[in-house]
Amino acid sequence: MDPETQALTRNRLHWLLDHLPSGRILDLGCSQGTLSILAARRGERVTGVDVEEEAIAFAAGLAAELPADVAARLAFVRGDGGRLAFADGCFDAAVAGELLEHVADPGAVLTELHRVLAPGGTLLVSVPHGLMPHHDHRRTFYRAGFRRLIEPLFEIRELTALDRHIAAVVVRRETPLGAPAFLLSQEEADFLEREERLEQQLQGLREKLTRANRLYRDVTESNAELKAQLGESRAGQHVLDQLSALQDTVGRLSTSIADGAVTERNDLQERFGALSEDRDRLRADLRAAEVEIGLLRDSAGAAEAERSRLLESVHGLTAGLETIRETADAVTAQRDELRALLRAQTEELRTAEAAHAEELRTAAAAHAEELSTAAAAHDEELRAGAAAHGEALSRTEAAHAEALRGLRDRIAELGDELRNQQAALDRLRTVYNGERHRHALTQQRLDKLVALEPKLRQENDRLRAKLETVTGRLADYRDQVTRIRSSRAWRMLSVYRQLRRPGRPEPAQQRLEIRPATSSPGAPARTVVLRPSTPPAPAPQPVPAAPVPLEEFRIGLHEWIERAKAAEGDEVVLMFSGTTFVQEARGNRPIRLTRVYLGRDCPVFFNYYRWRDTDPRPSHPDPLLFQSPIDMTPRLLDEVLSADFGGKRKLLFASFPHETMVRTLTHAASLGWVTIYDARDDWEEFAKIGMAKWYHPGYERYVVAHADAVTAVSAPLARKMELLGGRKVSVNANALDPAFPAPTTPRAPDATRIGYFGHLTDKWFDWDLVIRAAKTYPHYIFELAGHQNPDLRLPENVHLLGLLGHRELAELSAGWALALIPFKNGALADAVDPIKVYEYLHLGLPVLTTYFPQCADYPGVRVTESAAEFVAAIPELMDSALDVDEVRSWLARNTWECRVDAYSEMAEQVVRKGREGLLTLLECR
Repeated sequence: MDPETQALTRNRLHWLLDHLPSGRILDLGCSQGTLSILAARRGERVTGVDVEEEAIAFAAGLAAELPADVAARLAFVRGDGGRLAFADGCFDAAVAGELLEHVADPGAVLTELHRVLAPGGTLLVSVPHGLMPHHDHRRTFYRAGFRRLIEPLFEIRELTALDRHIAAVVVRRETPLGAPAFLLSQEEADFLEREERLEQQLQGLREKLTRANRLYRDVTESNAELKAQLGESRAGQHVLDQLSALQDTVGRLSTSIADGAVTERNDLQERFGALSEDRDRLRADLRAAEVEIGLLRDSAGAAEAERSRLLESVHGLTAGLETIRETADAVTAQRDELRALLRAQTEELRTAEAAHAEELRTAAAAHAEELSTAAAAHDEELRAGAAAHGEALSRTEAAHAEALRGLRDRIAELGDELRNQQAALDRLRTVYNGERHRHALTQQRLDKLVALEPKLRQENDRLRAKLETVTGRLADYRDQVTRIRSSRAWRMLSVYRQLRRPGRPEPAQQRLEIRPATSSPGAPARTVVLRPSTPPAPAPQPVPAAPVPLEEFRIGLHEWIERAKAAEGDEVVLMFSGTTFVQEARGNRPIRLTRVYLGRDCPVFFNYYRWRDTDPRPSHPDPLLFQSPIDMTPRLLDEVLSADFGGKRKLLFASFPHETMVRTLTHAASLGWVTIYDARDDWEEFAKIGMAKWYHPGYERYVVAHADAVTAVSAPLARKMELLGGRKVSVNANALDPAFPAPTTPRAPDATRIGYFGHLTDKWFDWDLVIRAAKTYPHYIFELAGHQNPDLRLPENVHLLGLLGHRELAELSAGWALALIPFKNGALADAVDPIKVYEYLHLGLPVLTTYFPQCADYPGVRVTESAAEFVAAIPELMDSALDVDEVRSWLARNTWECRVDAYSEMAEQVVRKGREGLLTLLECR
């Protein structure tokens, strides 16, 4: 890693650590554990998780070297981000640094992170921003698409651009807003497509310029060697003069082409840099505009909330004012009522007093004479009655005066209360007027914001117009590249490349990122154990030797070419396989085909995968087999493809769609090789489960379209290849190796024993189904032989036997009543034609499988479509027997010899078409 990249990586690590809260930390996609270790050093308890075993082993090794207190806070475990083996809410914070661009389903990873985070937990996420070419990147993120992916499960607290990366601090939502899904907008998708086209065009220009320079160097070196051989002889002087002239011409031509290409490349790079700067500046402007619009929206929201609050306050004040008015009206009505009552009582007293006075006068007049006549007699009585009547009248007047004073006091009290209510009303009016003023100010601010909105829209339109301008510039850039390709310099370079065979890429430019379909070379045979036990400790590894030099491989290759030329077989095979080297413990398709060709005395160049360049060269007793590791093969391909094999038919098998095959197919066809793409697995589905990280759909599409013949091991896979390449694809299924061992004793099946041998990885082996079957039938014993089994708690009747050789498997199978193939149903299994089906039938075993469409019509094979059907079929098949004659007849028609015959027939058809040499190369172009 160059210093600049290291510095950028350190900056991102520091940013993540600065924003990482304390508590229980999950580092998902921890890789070599750098961030986990730094967080543990500052006192956090960290669990690092990664899908790669090598990364976990490396991180654990670093942790073991730390102080004891730091190491105690660290734990590294292997796990899949889409299925985390942790309880709900067990972490306070999590980190997913540069992870989401690598996984098949980022939504599933975010769902799992939401599950394992505690309420209010923090997640730190970082992804590359825009196109960043890398063989393992499955998608490209832009800011808007990243937001759409994150927001359903997490609330974004901070979102920033960090060294061409997007980094975010998000908090777990208590209630999800929906399911997360990655989706680019049409504008983002169009921009990504333009970026990819420009990147591919630039890369193509660089490679072509490099090849032109390399060709010139090769010509110069060849001329120098020829000059040295000719020396000073007069016979070679004329040739030397011609070579010098040719060298000068080639030099001028190469210099002209190189200068023109370099100038055009530099111009394109400058323009691309300017466009990138414009794009980044536009992105920054858009981000600033988004922030400003967000602030304005927040201000408008706050103003609207304030307006609503004021309106509610005004409504409350209005209701209070109405209540006060009603109270004042009631008091006024009561006062008027009291005044009316007082007037009525006063009038009543006056009327009563006048009536009484009139009554007195009448009585006085009526009795005047009586009084006169009885004055003497009644004078005393009259005086007494008048005094009594005067006292009664005085009491009545006093009572009326007292009532009048009470009414006057009540009127005074009501007047005071009315004045108080009037003062309160005045205060409410003052508050109401103040609130109206505040509302008017808020309305003015809102009007200003509304008036500002068209300006923001204009700015947004301006930015969009600028983006369209950049898009136009990109289109101009594409036109310029097209003009370059049609220029005279380019045509001269094309002619020059046709005159001189293009050289292969330099070894330093090769970056081989493949994973084998199987694990490292087979372990030694083990004794069969029928009870679960702890696996034995691995044998100590030898000290690795120094890397085998390239020159040693070249010497061995030259010796093999001489042996191949003298071999009696009529075909020579280049088997480009991504598996391990040819060995007894492995029986995959490329190895099986290789054994058949060797048995026919046909030489085979076998490409295999190795983990380290210090691994020793594998040995094999057959001198017609040359085994080349995949890191050496690109350096040897030119010599193999151009070698003289004495007129033998030359077959190149591409066993998997690697980048090397993309570079090699048409070149091999131009040299007379028949190219065959043998699709033995659905590599796209393997890539989705992390088992084929080298896979690129464009590579497979190219290989399918340009190979002379394409075959697939199953009908579903053939249909997929036909859709991919738009051509006819033949089915050439897997087969039986008749040399596969058989039991030395007659079969004596135990009615309780069920067996399986092969891969045990949980990537495709359905462990849940096996455990369910074992629990359903505890009286059956399930014996599983193989490698890469996960660490699981298994029922007692499930026995793991380890990796066994073919002879051991044959002897072990004599006691089995049934053989299983319990793979997970899905697109990966749909394309499979398991080799072990043929081997099971060869061993005389009835076979029960999950859903493999290719195997539906095979004799002795029961294909099920569901877990319930699979489990229910076990007792039925335990008591079944094979139709031995039918199975033997079918196996005789499906051997690897038959498959090789089919390939020879295909090659003969291709040769009869007459495609050879330079005509083939030009036709492909």
